[in-house]
Amino acid sequence: MLSKNDIQFIKESIAPRTAPVLSIYFDANPAEPTNQKRGWLVRVKDSLKGLDLPRGLPQKVMQELELIIPAARTYVVFADNNDLMKIYALQVDLPVVDLAHSRVEVRWGEPYIFPLVYAIDKYSRQGVVLLDRAKWHFYTVHLGEIHEVADAFLDIPRDHERKDEKRPAMRFEQGVVLRGGAEGDHYDRHIEASVIRFYKHNVSVLEKLVAAWHIDELILIGPNEDTHLFENYLPKALRHRVIGHAPSLPKPAPSAGEVLEKVAPIIEQKAEASERALLDQIRDVGRWTIPTVLNDLQMGRLHLLVAPWKVKGDVLRCARGLVVEDQRAAEAYCPGQATQQVALSDVLPDLAAAHGARLEFVHGEAESRLLSEFGGLAGLSRWKRINEEAVT
Repeated sequence: MLSKNDIQFIKESIAPRTAPVLSIYFDANPAEPTNQKRGWLVRVKDSLKGLDLPRGLPQKVMQELELIIPAARTYVVFADNNDLMKIYALQVDLPVVDLAHSRVEVRWGEPYIFPLVYAIDKYSRQGVVLLDRAKWHFYTVHLGEIHEVADAFLDIPRDHERKDEKRPAMRFEQGVVLRGGAEGDHYDRHIEASVIRFYKHNVSVLEKLVAAWHIDELILIGPNEDTHLFENYLPKALRHRVIGHAPSLPKPAPSAGEVLEKVAPIIEQKAEASERALLDQIRDVGRWTIPTVLNDLQMGRLHLLVAPWKVKGDVLRCARGLVVEDQRAAEAYCPGQATQQVALSDVLPDLAAAHGARLEFVHGEAESRLLSEFGGLAGLSRWKRINEEAVT
């Protein structure tokens, strides 16, 4: 898992680093047949041969990679001919770089950090509360990895544990069962007060955990009655972050990996639903197709730009910086200027940043829909956002 120090180093030390820097993205997923017998290592080595790199740098990189025993899906390397040598392992795919079919993304020049930084910033952070019978647990999930925060919650009080034990003996009177009389009522009130205190305490603990770990979404695992009861005690701000409940795991004290396997479908379903809702909104009030979106974006009309996870194809950049879809558009919008063919994936992040638009990538079903229904790119206009804010 990327630590806070890793993220800080990437943003503060690698991003502003003076070129040239070697940036490598490759897939080493052990589950892929093409990665058997360390096939990924051969592909990276072959990719480095096509670059005019300083003497010794390829050997330096390969020596470090040869030490890796792959346990992640995606690896990212940043290196230069001086002191920089960083390797990051992630359990997720990254946008823009297409590593399918054994591809390797290699660049020598400006540090190519965008795919990694986008994933760091845009992947939601989930907090998982496991309501175990003996002890509650708290986990954070980010970038496909899970981490347990040790001793996040206090041990469950004995009174709370006793709620499932045998109740006080019932009295019988003329064939009618009386529920424990005064003794039983007192027991019930005692247990109820204990549970309320316990839940309220853990709500306070959870609020601090959410703030400390920058949690975007919450998932509750445990008996249905318990998870919904606990959710009812949450303040509105936390209830709005709950994206799902999951039943208890088969065995007590499950491993972190078993917890991740339990919550992964909930996280994926939430992401897919959000992407579908975004495209539905664009279908109602947005703009789409590559030429329309490029024009609106560079005119400053868009506040949101939506692109496919794997951006493919080339566009033309005119001498004065305007980016257009093809030569016909270049002749119409920048006549007489020289043009340069560039990959659409390379220019989109810079265009969005330069014109103040938030860039979002969609994948899976939403990506297919963006390509088939919307022509490859889509966006939301600033005027729509301004009108909505004025109404609210």
